[in-house]
Amino acid sequence: MDVEAVDQAARRAAEAVRAGAGPHFLELRTYRFRAHSMYDPDRYRDRTEVEQWKARDPITRLIDGMREDGELGDKELTRIERQVTDELDRAVTAAKRRP
Repeated sequence: MDVEAVDQAARRAAEAVRAGAGPHFLELRTYRFRAHSMYDPDRYRDRTEVEQWKARDPITRLIDGMREDGELGDKELTRIERQVTDELDRAVTAAKRRP
């Protein structure tokens, strides 16, 4: 749930592998905000628990941190979001065309 920690761990693992230390394994733990499927009523979790985890959303925290540091403005964020949406739309279209 921490983008920077994942980045650092992945970099360390990649450097170690490149240095000949052999394969590495990263365990990345996250919290699922939504039910397993649209048919899952998700009555087994307290709403307060889910909201507490949402407050720790790694993407929101990264965006907020980058904005505070002056690394990301509204225009750049809008451009990135549009680029991601376009890429996802293309992937979905391509998948639907497959048998």
